[in-house]
Amino acid sequence: MTITTPLNSMVNHIGQLALQDTLNPSAQTHFELLRMIDQLRLAVETPTETVLRLIYQPPQNAALKTAVDLGIFHIISREEYKDMGVSAAKLAECTFADQELIIRLMRVMTSLGLCATPAPALYRANEKTIAMTQPIGRDGVRCIYDLTVPTLSQLPEYLRVHGYTNPEDYEKSPMQWTVGHSQFEWLARNREQQALFNSYMASRRQGKARWFDMYPVERLLGPAVPCDDSVFLVDVGGNHGHDLNQFRQTHSHIPGRMILQDLPAVVKNASNLESRIEVMPYSFLDPQPVKGARVYYFRSIFHDWSDKICHQILKNTVSAMAPDYSRILIVDFVLSDTDAPLMQASLDIQMMSIGAGIERSEGQWRDLLHNAGLKIEGIWSQSPGMESVIEAVPI
Repeated sequence: MTITTPLNSMVNHIGQLALQDTLNPSAQTHFELLRMIDQLRLAVETPTETVLRLIYQPPQNAALKTAVDLGIFHIISREEYKDMGVSAAKLAECTFADQELIIRLMRVMTSLGLCATPAPALYRANEKTIAMTQPIGRDGVRCIYDLTVPTLSQLPEYLRVHGYTNPEDYEKSPMQWTVGHSQFEWLARNREQQALFNSYMASRRQGKARWFDMYPVERLLGPAVPCDDSVFLVDVGGNHGHDLNQFRQTHSHIPGRMILQDLPAVVKNASNLESRIEVMPYSFLDPQPVKGARVYYFRSIFHDWSDKICHQILKNTVSAMAPDYSRILIVDFVLSDTDAPLMQASLDIQMMSIGAGIERSEGQWRDLLHNAGLKIEGIWSQSPGMESVIEAVPI
């Protein structure tokens, strides 16, 4: 007689997903596998174990930041330590840190799975160690910790003082209240942090589906195909043009001009752009000077801002759009109204704290766009855990 329990059912389902993720991988399957693993852990944990796990996350982040500052992951990843590993004594010698401190930090790193420990006080690199030596880990940990932790530590007090109202004023955001600067002002004042931030943001694109892999670009080629003199796509707030460059390289057959817009201090550093890409200094808080483009493209822009400022950005764009021709493409998260992925929900709190920004649900996107005179034509995504492409046109 076979006894089936809820836990057994979950384990069997996870096994099936793991096999599918190996033999026929997809973003959707991978996301569902991770979601089910999280659900299994919650099902196995006692309530007390869950609470304690959450309580002791801050020390983990502090230990991780210290390990990155010391360059520990780079040392462990050296070729000379590939097979035998490296001792705590050697790490202490290389980092000029106390050996006992190294051992205490590494207890956390090995528990997090960021390296292996084949013997006491001996550490060997794994694939997670390598990731921590790359921009996504090396620069991401340093930048996000310094940018967000001071403000997040004071967020409960900020919300208490402000009567638990939802932060919506960029000039009075939790970060302004805590450190006296907005996220962009803080980055501008810290060149090293700005470089880390740029490196980290660029690294997050690696391995992700590009917007034109999710969105059917052929929708943009009819009914009227642009000519070489017309503007096909304006990348608004496009930083150094990574997305525009990729699109031009993979869709060189599409006629029309491509324009990269961002603040003067940003676009002056744009390099290695395709020859047909034009650079235009511009702030999206001003009226859009490029009239009648086929596409006005915004990636990871609106989550930085409250509805009030987003409304201004959208109205500046709508005024430049050609009726029945122009459209806006937005690449951002679309949060589920139920069971939102933890990373997206956490990022929403982060955006709220550093600039009164917000990660929006589909309903919130529809309201925001409708209030600016736009309607959603479609939403495309490869996985609930990834960004979506939203297409909007004037009402």
